Amino acid sequence: MKTVPSGAFRPLRSLEMLVLDNNFLSSMSQSALDGLRNLQELYLRNNKLLHIPSEVFSNTLKLSQLALSGNDLKAVTGNVFRHLPELKKLYLQDNPWHCDCDIMSLVKWIEENKATLSPQDALKCVSPSELRNKRLMSLQVGNMNCSGYIY
Repeated sequence: MKTVPSGAFRPLRSLEMLVLDNNFLSSMSQSALDGLRNLQELYLRNNKLLHIPSEVFSNTLKLSQLALSGNDLKAVTGNVFRHLPELKKLYLQDNPWHCDCDIMSLVKWIEENKATLSPQDALKCVSPSELRNKRLMSLQVGNMNCSGYIY
């Protein structure tokens, strides 16, 4: 699979687990997960995802486990996860994180929420070169020259 069309899973209202690992997904529409109100586990590991739409999880309020590891994500805003009050485990490792001011909302979300990041130490910057291999959780707004950004 390369894309998830809008409403592709709408008829599957009782679905609790969706595994889309090891595909060629590079994008998802804002409404790709519409109808999955009982979804508890979503696995999107080892795809080609570059971006996660800000509202893609707005209808998956029961989601407790989300795996986005092994994609091409450079940044994800923390707002993407704001619709997930039940989120317990989040897998984000093995993505080429670009550590600039855009990543700070994710760092702030991780700090403020109780979801377990597995493994937290594996979240490292790939770029820019001066931050290569630096842990995301060690980044601080004051050291990033991010004045004027709203998190």
